[in-house]
Amino acid sequence: MNHGYLAFAFFGLCLAPSVLIAQGGNTSFNWKFEEGNKLMEEKFYNQAADIWSELLAKDPENANLNYKLGYSYFNSYNQKAKSLPFLEKASVLRKATSGTFNTSGYDAFDPKIRNAPVEVDYYLGRMYHLNDQFDKADVAYQKFVDETDEKHYLHGQAKRGMEQTANARTLKAAPLDYQISNVGQVINWAGPDFSPVLSVDGNALFYTSRRVRPDSSNAAIIDAIAGQPYENVYVSYKDREGTWQAPEVLNINPPIGHLATINVAADGQTLFVYKDDGGNGNIYESKLVGELWSEPILMGSDINTKAWETHGALSADGNTFYFVSDRKEGSLGGRDIYRVVRLPNGEWSKSQNLSSVINTPYDEDGPFIHPNGRTLYFSSMGHNSMGGFDIFYTEMNEDGTWTVPKNLGSPLNTTDDDVFFVTTADGRRGYFSSDQIGGYGEKDIYFVDLPSEMEAEGLTVLKGYIIPAPGESLPPSTILYVTDKATGEVKSYKPRQRDGVYVAILPPCKEYNLDYRVNDVTVHTEDIFVECESSYQEINKEIYLSPVSLAGPASIVDLPKGSPPGKKEKGEKITKDPVAGTNMTDAEVKALDPKRTMPDAKFDDEFVKFYAYNVKDIDKNDARWMQFIDVVVGLIEKNGEAKVVVEASASKVPTKTYGTNENLSRQRMEDARKRLVEAVTARGKDANLLKLEAVNSLVQGPKYAGDYQNTEKYGKFQYAKLKVH
Repeated sequence: MNHGYLAFAFFGLCLAPSVLIAQGGNTSFNWKFEEGNKLMEEKFYNQAADIWSELLAKDPENANLNYKLGYSYFNSYNQKAKSLPFLEKASVLRKATSGTFNTSGYDAFDPKIRNAPVEVDYYLGRMYHLNDQFDKADVAYQKFVDETDEKHYLHGQAKRGMEQTANARTLKAAPLDYQISNVGQVINWAGPDFSPVLSVDGNALFYTSRRVRPDSSNAAIIDAIAGQPYENVYVSYKDREGTWQAPEVLNINPPIGHLATINVAADGQTLFVYKDDGGNGNIYESKLVGELWSEPILMGSDINTKAWETHGALSADGNTFYFVSDRKEGSLGGRDIYRVVRLPNGEWSKSQNLSSVINTPYDEDGPFIHPNGRTLYFSSMGHNSMGGFDIFYTEMNEDGTWTVPKNLGSPLNTTDDDVFFVTTADGRRGYFSSDQIGGYGEKDIYFVDLPSEMEAEGLTVLKGYIIPAPGESLPPSTILYVTDKATGEVKSYKPRQRDGVYVAILPPCKEYNLDYRVNDVTVHTEDIFVECESSYQEINKEIYLSPVSLAGPASIVDLPKGSPPGKKEKGEKITKDPVAGTNMTDAEVKALDPKRTMPDAKFDDEFVKFYAYNVKDIDKNDARWMQFIDVVVGLIEKNGEAKVVVEASASKVPTKTYGTNENLSRQRMEDARKRLVEAVTARGKDANLLKLEAVNSLVQGPKYAGDYQNTEKYGKFQYAKLKVH
């Protein structure tokens, strides 16, 4: 924390002599030259650039000054693009010299030197590279290689640069169909916003920003190198309509010093952050207590060392932690990705390098392990990178080894650094930060809609809201217990206090009991069977702690905002318009999958209606429907009310009629609710005695493969279900 104060103080001292000299009329070239060099040594590149620009105005043909200004811009915050013309001129003006490194006679601190060093051609090549001028980049890189030997610290990087321009030509010649969009001005501002971290349910976005806090408490506390506030962690939440709300600054941000986002646990209760620690970066964890985060605690000693640990990611089951370190022991070169596993005693194991399949002699960074536990996204300067860091992904094999990493390609990857990539649970949308695309500030957070083949497989996410009685807050004692009915294993999940959001990862082909409790008293329970389908499944459950009337306003079952009918959601690729298939009887569906139609033993009765494609109506003359209404009316007469759970599902066959499959599922749910209210009213009962206890909305089943006629494949996932007890 004192580091921030010292940096700020140094900044003041650096500038003070300049002011004094100006006041005394002594603005000598020599003194300003020295000042500029000192600022560069301390990495105050923005401030150094101001001095070099002033001196160059008086001596524009000075190759050394052109180089120093270009170099300072190249390494500055938000001014890199300005470097190119000065590096070009410095290269033209430079006179080649002789010597082992071809730098003999060059003294960076000698104000009489007018010649530029040989390094100018490396940085010129890099700037051409960043501007996709690959032929010019290769010429500059090669010129630098020809004039230096392998002992020069940039010699290997120049050769690597030419390899990367070749990679860039290949990848840019076959761009992928990515749709990249800015998250928006609610999240992004005029300064840098980066390192996005997405909760598994997709409703919370944590990220790092250098903005002034809402209370202006950090307005006067400036990181001297960047000339901006220190990095702070913010969070934005989605409302029920899917709109990001104004970001909130987390309570754990220190008054001075950097705090940056790394990862959040699958249950949303643990946040992993990076702290500068005076230049020796370390990884910390913080726990959510009510609506506040606890003081960050340093993670295990074999995760954090005297080396620099920058980023990490926790697996959804909480048993594996992947992290980045530049430690020497076990390294393959530069920054590598390591992992530790949870031991039976709850401690972390010794760290293990993730192997040469992933790590290279160059830097790796920004690991993100998908909730499926098998897909690892990371960034690397190695492999077939286009320049700087590129984003890659790899899959874990059954034996724990990894597949050869694949580059996510252009235009997602660029010739500059592309790092900190995370995806939604379904694998179809990725979030990342970039300064390559026009935005609101130096770095903005963007999202990209990925092709359907990137959809996660073998993953089921249970998520939703636990909703307290109107006017009341969620009791802190609210807990969801999930029991594997085959093994008896029980896991607990605590909803987020502020809005009742909860999330759990459920392995497929299993039957579970869901037990929602307040003060250890069950308020809702039901059994569910997670399908064995290999594609991504999402189960949305909204639980009322105090059941509400089905006949009155029920905002929870109102349709959310989304794509209007007849339009597809952005990123949803539809190759042709599917048409209605054929109806299936309940008996036919039961024959396909008996498990789906078995009544839940915890309910008095249930009615299930299976639909043809794009159909949502219940036939009020259906004999089974009328039998179900008899049960509901009987419960009202016996108990004075009937508690109802409404569930609806849509398959993954695209719908144009209802905009999205999510909307189709909600439409089926809404229609089932209306039909129930109408039927009970027709039997002379007060529909206000129908109490909505839970709402389940699903989109499930196998990925669509253009075979909409395959009723056997998709029909069992197109239904509405009502249950009473």
